[in-house]
Amino acid sequence: MRKAFGASGRNSKHAILKSVIGGIAASVGVELFLHPHELIAGGVTGISGLVSFHTDNHFGMLLVLFNLPLLFFYSLLGRKKILLQVLPGLLAFAGSAFLLAPLPAVSGEPVIAALAGGLCLGFGGGLAVKSGGLLDALGLEKYDRIRSAGIQAGIRPAISVERLLLLCHALVLVTAGAALGWERTLYSSFACLAAYETAGIVIFGFRRLAGVTTANPRQVEAEMKSRLRLEGLAWNDAGIGHDRDHEIDRDSDYARVSAQTRLIYSVHLLDVPRFKAVVRKADPQAEIVWVERSGMKQE
Repeated sequence: MRKAFGASGRNSKHAILKSVIGGIAASVGVELFLHPHELIAGGVTGISGLVSFHTDNHFGMLLVLFNLPLLFFYSLLGRKKILLQVLPGLLAFAGSAFLLAPLPAVSGEPVIAALAGGLCLGFGGGLAVKSGGLLDALGLEKYDRIRSAGIQAGIRPAISVERLLLLCHALVLVTAGAALGWERTLYSSFACLAAYETAGIVIFGFRRLAGVTTANPRQVEAEMKSRLRLEGLAWNDAGIGHDRDHEIDRDSDYARVSAQTRLIYSVHLLDVPRFKAVVRKADPQAEIVWVERSGMKQE
């Protein structure tokens, strides 16, 4: 019992430490790269930046002020202790923003600033989500443990949580275009894209697990081996990991079994477009399901 409690305590401290590091990294991206050029990110971070540009209020204070009501709302819908998970990273984000605000910009080029700022922000946000926290109540990090479960359990929206968050980001960027000019908004969009992709890599790594449901498994496997050098794991409704020779040993049984055949592949992030193209070429009717830590996304 003591060992289990000790291990749990160490894991909790380790998660808090990673969340704090994520908050500091995000503030570096915002205060040393984005805000000196009046560039913003999406979500509550972007809203806080927009308001701070046109008022005397500091970004860090606004960040906490705007995030807390949404986090409290998520806690009412889902998990009650989310504030304890989120506050360390969020306070580190806001506090380090106070300290970094007086420092000069690292880069004088808006394009470089947008890219570097997005990378830092995405790394920090992804690290916080991976450790169970959250730096932005409207951030685009995929499958965090706080918003998705709470919103889906509480109100079951007509559109997915991810699309709802994308809509919020789009509204923030449109508002930024009207307030700051469309050139800055273009750079801000670039920063948001860089942050989104970087956060995905931090959370899920460089490989994705893809499930392919196909009526032509032999053709798909042959194309994968010849074009991408990928070996798939095949199974049917009876179980996982059956040997292909035992699954399909008679031509008369092929149509019946192949209709139930799924193939699983581990695909590198850079090979995802080619993977989709190969599947579509081998079987235009095939379904691809991307299996991620907290859900599945079908194409």
